[in-house]
Amino acid sequence: MSIRKSKHWPIWIGLGVLLALATPGNQALASPLDLQDPTPRWIEVRFEVSPKDEPGRLDGTWSDPRAAFLESDPDHSIVRIRIPTHEIETHFRTTDTEAIPGSFSDFVWTLDSATGHVLSARLTGRVRERLSVGPIRTSVAVAIRVEMTTREVAGFRPNRGIFGVRTNTFCVPSPRSSDCIPVTPIRFDPDSGYVNAVGSVVASAAIAEIRAFSPLGEVRFSEKGPAGTETVVSGTSQPNAVCSEAFDGPCWANLGGES
Repeated sequence: MSIRKSKHWPIWIGLGVLLALATPGNQALASPLDLQDPTPRWIEVRFEVSPKDEPGRLDGTWSDPRAAFLESDPDHSIVRIRIPTHEIETHFRTTDTEAIPGSFSDFVWTLDSATGHVLSARLTGRVRERLSVGPIRTSVAVAIRVEMTTREVAGFRPNRGIFGVRTNTFCVPSPRSSDCIPVTPIRFDPDSGYVNAVGSVVASAAIAEIRAFSPLGEVRFSEKGPAGTETVVSGTSQPNAVCSEAFDGPCWANLGGES
């Protein structure tokens, strides 16, 4: 029996929701990423986004593509994929999350090209989160740090709460932790570009620190279409959803209003 991952958590804990741009719906994916090609190049990344009424569904609904840059070590043993800061913040601006401008790092994935394992996937930044303490409503700047891998098993304890915020706290499955729901990591699949890295997001503020399970590791990496071809971004109401890639850069970056 497969274990499904719960994604019912707040914006600053459940960052997978932050990265959802598209109206939920299936999207045609580009060719899977060729991890064995060491050529430095721009690629695409999509994040899995479960609909609100099906928070535990895996590999069902995918966000619009975002740009990422691939490069490898000289011997091609290690591949690094960087999702630029502006791409992450562009995603945040399309949600209800108040990302603090200029506070985010690149979202960096480091993969073993031979095994497909994610050695690490890391992101840091700051957001402003609304909290409630009894009748008091306030907001606080929260620093977040995401760390994930496919080399270790992780899990979560669902629906824990603090200051009016519900989350799924991070845990390490063991015979002694019967309430910890395990999530099995899945290393990079060359046939689909799918990978599911697992780990935590630590959210820190002056009043508290919480370590929650991170859903950000379920993604699909794919090759970017050739220059001069049209890219159709499904699931968006933006007028420039069809654009021409006549330049060295992802045309969908313009959908967020960036030059």
